Amino acid sequence: MKPALLTLVAASLALPCAAQTIPQLLPLARTDFCYVPEPSSDQVFRLIDLDLDGDFDGPGEVSVFYNDLQGAFPLTNCNGVTVDLFGRVYVSDSSEERIFRLVDLDGDGTCHDAGECTVWFDGKGGTGSGILLASPANLVADAQGALWVASAGDGANPVDSVVRLFDANFDGDANDAGEAIEYFKPVPGGPGGAAVPQDVAIGQDGRLYLLDVPTAGTNPKGVYRLDDLNLSGVIDQPSEVTVFFAPPAQPLNAFFWGLTIDAQGWFYMADTMNELVWRFRDLDGSGSIDQANEFGIWWQNPAGSLIWRLAAASDGSLIAAESEAPDRILRLADLDNSGTVDLASETSTLWIDTIGAPDIVNPRSIALGRSATIATNPTPSIGQPTTVTVFATWGDLVQVYFSGALIAPLPIAPFGFIELDPVASFGLLGAGAIGQFAPLSINVNLPNNPNLIGASVYLQAVAGQPTLLRLGAAQQVTFQP
Repeated sequence: MKPALLTLVAASLALPCAAQTIPQLLPLARTDFCYVPEPSSDQVFRLIDLDLDGDFDGPGEVSVFYNDLQGAFPLTNCNGVTVDLFGRVYVSDSSEERIFRLVDLDGDGTCHDAGECTVWFDGKGGTGSGILLASPANLVADAQGALWVASAGDGANPVDSVVRLFDANFDGDANDAGEAIEYFKPVPGGPGGAAVPQDVAIGQDGRLYLLDVPTAGTNPKGVYRLDDLNLSGVIDQPSEVTVFFAPPAQPLNAFFWGLTIDAQGWFYMADTMNELVWRFRDLDGSGSIDQANEFGIWWQNPAGSLIWRLAAASDGSLIAAESEAPDRILRLADLDNSGTVDLASETSTLWIDTIGAPDIVNPRSIALGRSATIATNPTPSIGQPTTVTVFATWGDLVQVYFSGALIAPLPIAPFGFIELDPVASFGLLGAGAIGQFAPLSINVNLPNNPNLIGASVYLQAVAGQPTLLRLGAAQQVTFQP
């Protein structure tokens, strides 16, 4: 991907935020692919709702995406996962101290063939970056292709940090000089206690938020806001680290593992030990959660639940990984807008390990795949050229259609939901394939017709391999003067 295109990605797909900030990837409207690393069996699973019935319990809907007995590299304790703008899957392994990238290049549903599983970053040392990555936990991708990793440290390398990784020379990894930086490195020891970074998230304000569970000190467990005030490129001043949310004490000693942010800017944090999820948001703009109406227990399972990481969709629902007896993948949704998930109908089981093989024995993390995403640049103006850009997974075949109107989403299994009206000026806008670092770009010359000003056209893309094509969400384009 060219640097200019990276700017386009940030401008088109990130929410508005302050200058010199981190571009956020938006949550997807629907659950498409769902990825779950499983550290007990050293596998990564892929879940997809092929029959479009709202869960993952149908035939073929749960499959092994990567098995280290068949793939190129071993997994020992894979416990973090994220998906970037191009649909590429990144898995952290806290024992291997590596970040792996998984891309199904041939469309066979696995990443066992040559080049499909690669070491995107080797944190054991010896690479050109010179950066160690001790016990990486969870991670998140931004809209410019960088990964942000919470590194919790271990006995052999007790270095706690938040590391930024970026493939600056486009050679398929972040192992070269300058491609890894220690964005934040907590001061070890002292009265504050030992840091244990567990997760990171990018806020709507473009700041990075760190989930930390310090031990044996005065620093509280919770979420910390990292703000590069001096624009040095790293967090290097005490004033750049502030406590954002430290929840009130609960009956059991808190253990926080997962952090996510929804499309409305609400944060969600899983307390695995107390079997609950906190929800919080800085409503008054003070820079911290300091008012009673800014936080609360959003979900608590009365029957007991080892809830781990959460993934947010743009409709406000969360997909949660739960390791319990039985293990489950849950959807949590505040359907009545009460501020809590407290009705039986608001917690649904998408997958449970009693349905048979394959069995996800210990779901520890979760990430939603990214269906084909459409952006336009510049703002479509009559009489001017514009570019329609489609982001999908490397190797995907893409077709983009247009229509003058929308219909209620119509399920077409296994492709997804059609949203375009097939009779309202419907047609094919363009087609192509996704390169390793390049989205599909379609150049369009808009007619110089004043009657088009304020009118809208709707775009929808279908992308994937011939064995599995999926529809993305529709995109509205409104013509400007």
